[in-house]
Amino acid sequence: MRRTRTAFLAALVASTFAVSSARATGPKKGDGEEGKETGEHSVSANHTITWWCTDLNDLWHVRFPVITSLGAVTPPVPSPIPDPCQSAFPVVVPEGSRFMPGGTFIWYTNKTYPPAIRAALEASGYHFRSHHPMEDFLKKMVKVRVEIWSLDWSTLVAEYSFDPHENSRVVQTRDFDGKLPEGPYSDPALGIDYTAEQMQRMPLVGFPVRAGPLPEGTPTGMYWAAVYWTLSESHNDGLNIEDFNFLPGGEEFYFGANRFWVQ
Repeated sequence: MRRTRTAFLAALVASTFAVSSARATGPKKGDGEEGKETGEHSVSANHTITWWCTDLNDLWHVRFPVITSLGAVTPPVPSPIPDPCQSAFPVVVPEGSRFMPGGTFIWYTNKTYPPAIRAALEASGYHFRSHHPMEDFLKKMVKVRVEIWSLDWSTLVAEYSFDPHENSRVVQTRDFDGKLPEGPYSDPALGIDYTAEQMQRMPLVGFPVRAGPLPEGTPTGMYWAAVYWTLSESHNDGLNIEDFNFLPGGEEFYFGANRFWVQ
């Protein structure tokens, strides 16, 4: 069974070539996005608002620009929710400013490992760092790395590495979901039967890293911010035992990339 809608949404808005199970080896050139003008429900340029009306600056507690994708700020047609929000794309980063890449790059987990999932993981030789999946994830998380590339992916402009333990924020899935209600989730074979309310209270983590400012002399224009995660060991989210419920360990993997303006 798939991870629930929050995970699908996060993968969708990472970039059009990002992967939900995060097993890509590196970025690809171009994503076919087209910029759109700010719409009726626009907000201050200082904040990035998703089309499902989550203020990413408030969510991650940052005051500088939060970079995300066109798919995160422009509602699909038809919209799955009434009266969606919208903010400008690409996100603008003033010269000399810090910024947060990957505003919608998240991971969420169960609150515990249900007995059937735990037994299956134990049988496979899985190493638990905690009985709580979110704690297991955070204990295995080693590094967040950001690369800034020119629009044509020909020039590496800057690179930043961050300690995830000093740059993480854990919220509930409902905080990320905004106007999009989480549905119930069940898998009788695994003894899972969660109500929508229970799913809304599952822990969700993001990494509000403070990248930038870009090197002095960097020209104004459009760039890519690519985000990579490194875990020490494989991690399971406690919601199922399919491939997309795991993150790989032992090597860096590419999460996704978003375009942004420097001006």
